[in-house]
Amino acid sequence: MKKGIITFNTEHELATLIENVPEKMKNNPTFTDPPPALAELEKEGPEFRELLRKARNRDKEWVAFKNTKKAKVLALLEEVAEYVIATCKGDRGLILSSGFDATDVQTGSVKPFIGSLDIELSTPGEAILHAKNQKGAVAYIHQYATEVPNPNTVWHSEGSTTGDHTFTGLYSDKRYWFRVVAIGRKGQQAFSPVVTRSIQ
Repeated sequence: MKKGIITFNTEHELATLIENVPEKMKNNPTFTDPPPALAELEKEGPEFRELLRKARNRDKEWVAFKNTKKAKVLALLEEVAEYVIATCKGDRGLILSSGFDATDVQTGSVKPFIGSLDIELSTPGEAILHAKNQKGAVAYIHQYATEVPNPNTVWHSEGSTTGDHTFTGLYSDKRYWFRVVAIGRKGQQAFSPVVTRSIQ
């Protein structure tokens, strides 16, 4: 698979990438404010490799567990990769220092990145999203998902004119995944990190 700076040919190469990225980004002065996905990726890496081992005999149950974990780690990798691309601004050496591949990185403008997203849970069934307003943004799309994000995730979206928004009618004791997308005047998009919370 080759998607931007995420490059691997086998699932074992994916497992190696998952282990290398957190190791190379930790204490790396270029990446001082990584998204929470990086720490989660470090935790998930050994679990994914163990599931690869257990699924070698093609037992359907272990293959299913492995595939579920694979979708999760790919979503985390994509989130970390977006942060790396935005931080390095096309510098191939800096990207390589993160553990990702820099082969397909294009020079010039890169996709902007919203540095942080705060979630406030003060009322049952509600989540208040706080993202810093972005210079030049004309609209914001606030989104949540009810599953671990992957390339096929369906996001529930609500628009607003600021980085703050309140979702209501959420199910208590259920985990949600949130993000914010800022839209520029020419259609540019800036994504926040994906943050997960269990609703009160």
